Amino acid sequence: MKKYIDELKRRNVFKAAFAYLIMAWLVIQVSAIILNGFDAPAYVFKIILYVIVIAFPFWLVFAWVYEITPEGLKKTDDVDRKASITPHTKRRLNKVIIASLLIVIIFLLFNQSWISSIKNDNTNKFSRVNKNTKKSIAVLPFLNHSNNGNQDFLAYGITDAVILELSKNDSLRVISFTSTLTYKDKNKLAPEIAKELKADYLLEGSVYFDDDSIRVLVQLMGSFPKETHIWSNAYKEKFENTLQLVENISTEIADEIHVIVLPNKTKPKNNKVDPKSYNLYLRGRFLLNQRTKEKINQSIEYLKKSIELDSTYAQAYATLAEAYISLNKFNTNYNEKKTNAKKAKATISKALSLNDSLGDAYISLGNISGKCDWNWAEMKIMAEKGLKLDPSNSNGHVLLSNYYLIKNKSKKVIDEILIAEKLDPLNPIIGSLVAERYYLTNDYEKSIKQYEKVLELYPNYEFAWNEMGYVQFITGQKEKAQNSWKKMFEIKGNEKMAKKFEFPNSIEQSFHFFLIDAKKESPTTCSKPALMAQVHMFLNEKDEALDYLEIAYKNHDEEFPIRLLRPHFSPLHNDPRFKDLVKKTGIVLNK
Repeated sequence: MKKYIDELKRRNVFKAAFAYLIMAWLVIQVSAIILNGFDAPAYVFKIILYVIVIAFPFWLVFAWVYEITPEGLKKTDDVDRKASITPHTKRRLNKVIIASLLIVIIFLLFNQSWISSIKNDNTNKFSRVNKNTKKSIAVLPFLNHSNNGNQDFLAYGITDAVILELSKNDSLRVISFTSTLTYKDKNKLAPEIAKELKADYLLEGSVYFDDDSIRVLVQLMGSFPKETHIWSNAYKEKFENTLQLVENISTEIADEIHVIVLPNKTKPKNNKVDPKSYNLYLRGRFLLNQRTKEKINQSIEYLKKSIELDSTYAQAYATLAEAYISLNKFNTNYNEKKTNAKKAKATISKALSLNDSLGDAYISLGNISGKCDWNWAEMKIMAEKGLKLDPSNSNGHVLLSNYYLIKNKSKKVIDEILIAEKLDPLNPIIGSLVAERYYLTNDYEKSIKQYEKVLELYPNYEFAWNEMGYVQFITGQKEKAQNSWKKMFEIKGNEKMAKKFEFPNSIEQSFHFFLIDAKKESPTTCSKPALMAQVHMFLNEKDEALDYLEIAYKNHDEEFPIRLLRPHFSPLHNDPRFKDLVKKTGIVLNK
């Protein structure tokens, strides 16, 4: 036995094995980093691992059987021991091992330093949402199994509240309720839903109502596409304890999957909220999620009543502020918009005075700072602060994308909007913003493909048709643009304008007709002055375009700053009037 071991040593088999293992470890570590960086499929890493393991015994056999000589590779048995250069090979292997160990030490020090820097950098996007390390969960709309359809709001309210609670866990990527809500009443299998949402886990729930209590059954599924049942539980609480029920469900879900993700650091706070007030809050939240002008107004009334009953519930104030901001999307009166913005600011301030850990409140405040005040630095600060508390808030990443767009940081613009899309993959608004960011960073092909993707899911989404028409027009595809705008006006129900886009080569005439029609009642104070400026630029009417841009600035049109970045305004970049508008809004143009 000793003789055999001595021969192994003489042939440098042990040193060859040691060198192989060190190099294999380095290859595995570097491969993991590189493959994660390129979002490579998991099987690629497994293949590398299998190859390394399988090759090891072959390497040992090779080290035993062969020897490298000055004349080339020869079988060890064929080499005269006196002529053998194994001592020289041994010294070379020693150098390889020492060099490899130094590389390992450097790698470990760098890796530790890199991890520490990520932990300490709260603004780093990897500390907020890292698609390569975070597991994702989608909470599907809880089903109302009572005989009372009027209780739908409570089932949805519990779903929304669970999502909000789970979003506070920095180790999870939580799909937005906007996206999961699209699966209401759809007969799709769980693996199909998980694939579309790119979710690792799905949470399903059913809500049952008794005379004075709520019973919720929930189950967590994962390991798709196989669909494995992971966990289930039942909860029952009196109506007055609905908030506690929501917190218990969300915390236990996070704890159940702590083997894969870090458990939630915050436990239920045992919030005491007036049960009637919380019921009204859930109704208001339910109506707000429907995103129509009528429903938002109803939402505001319910939220006001909720606050009247319990003025200490911070989330009700934060949601009321969100409702005021959402209402402005349907408002064409600039004075009313300003009033709504002031109301939103006041209610957010109240919310944060009651609870300074509401991530969505900071993000709403950042939204107001950007849209209403054009205070871009404040918008960024509030968005980052909100994302630190609520890492899965897609709106926070939209705000950061807006900031980097204003400041002409193209890569970060795309990075942030893609994170928002990952968090809310079926939201047509965010999907269209992705397309907009592509063309604003000069990637027109990706932009059109993204609009087509949105329209495949939402064929009657008029905004996407309008914007795709814009990109087609500025890239010289006038016939396609004409068809897109025709479709847009048909969806809007404006048959008169739709007919103007029917005839070949009539696109310029259609623009003239649009301007005439828009100026009939109020030639200089229309509700969309920035849009009017855009159409004038299509007709190469620069002075008229500048007139309307100045009106947009004066009226503080929310669309104005980002619309200035559109490529068709580039012929105005050297005009003094345009330069003055750019300076006053604080945007940075491409040079």
